[in-house]
Formats: sequence, C-alpha cells, structure tokens
Amino acid sequence: MTDRAEQLLSHAPVFQGAQAADLRPLAALASFRLLKRGEHLFRAGDALDTVYLVSSGSVRVYRLARGGTRELTVHVEGPRQLVAGIAAFQSRAIAPASAVALHTPTEVLCLPAGAVRERVFGTPALAQAVIASFARRQAELLARMEGLVFSELGERLAAYLLENAPQPHALPTNSELAALLGTVPELVSRKLGEFYRLNLIHLERRTVRVTDAAELARLAQGNREG
Repeated sequence: MTDRAEQLLSHAPVFQGAQAADLRPLAALASFRLLKRGEHLFRAGDALDTVYLVSSGSVRVYRLARGGTRELTVHVEGPRQLVAGIAAFQSRAIAPASAVALHTPTEVLCLPAGAVRERVFGTPALAQAVIASFARRQAELLARMEGLVFSELGERLAAYLLENAPQPHALPTNSELAALLGTVPELVSRKLGEFYRLNLIHLERRTVRVTDAAELARLAQGNREG
C-alpha cells in the first residue's frame, strides 16, 4: 500500500516537483478509503484532521444556500486532486463546505493533517509545491465564480458538455448538474432538451454524445446570435 500511496502522491499536482524522498514518509502514513456514490467524506462544520487526495472517481465539494434548500458546487475534484486542501493545512481546521462522492466507487487517500503540515512546513521543496498549487487553485475558483455570475446557463452547460466531447458519457442527474452549474434542475432539463432539439447533442437516457461541437463551442463563448 505504501508504494501505491507514494506513486499517487508523486503524481499529485499539489506535490509537483517534490522529490520521492520527501514524499516517502507521508506515504508510510497513508490509508485508503472507499466511498459509494452519495456518501459524504465530510460535512460543513466538521473538524478536518485528515488530508484527502482522490485516487479514483470524483468528489463534489458544495455549500448549502441560506435555508438549506439549494446547493452550490464549489468544485469537483478528480484523481490526484486534494479535497478542501487549503482548509486542511490550517491548525484546528473546520470544513468550510461538504464533500460527497459522485461515483461508485470513489477512492481517496487519507493522511493525518498534522503530519502533513509538519512535513510540508519543514521541507522547502514541498512547501514551494504546495504554495504554487494553492495559487493555481485560487485562480481556478475565481474563474469558476466569474463564470457562475457573468455567464448564462446555456454557456455553462455547453462548456461542461464540451469538456467530455466527443466520446459518449454518462451525465450526472439533473440535480447534480444543477448544483455544478449553479442553477435548478428544471432549467437544466429544459436546456438539455433545447440542445437535443437543435441536434447539438444526442441524448439517450443519461448517456450524451456531442454531435455539433463547433456550435457548442460558439455558445460556450457567449455567441448566441447566428
């Protein structure tokens, strides 16, 4: 298990550029945890005493809107990505959001947060890699927030579909898509139907295939006029 943990850590962007000798002590402390779809890794307000790194599958990090009636997806972490990594590097950290598995199975590598902080803060190469990774993550989150605020749903959905083009792939539920795109399930369903009628996508059950990538790209860029 230590070898598999070390290999995962060495390929994680958060530790990009670090030496194997710097990661080996962390790998020795690692364990793996399997999650089913819909199972929570943690919830907002929980104490974060573990650093989580996705091994396979994906984890959605979200916050509940006021009143708890809607969810806003902050980001989705896939293989080799940290889950709520910045928070875990704080002493006595509290989870600022909830994290739930999107697929069955989803596997995450677990490391004691205190040991990770001690190792990173005491190793210049690791500290440099982590700081650079957190800077990239901040830029990504700002870009996502900008997209949610300033772009229309059609643009966001077109961009999402293009990320997986041209191979057919299984769509999340409309509720999950709505949370990812910052809207409500009814509008997602309506927009998917519109794209289908325009022959931009082929949709059968929950399997979608992009049939007009050029038009979707035009829509994703905010060009809605012919």
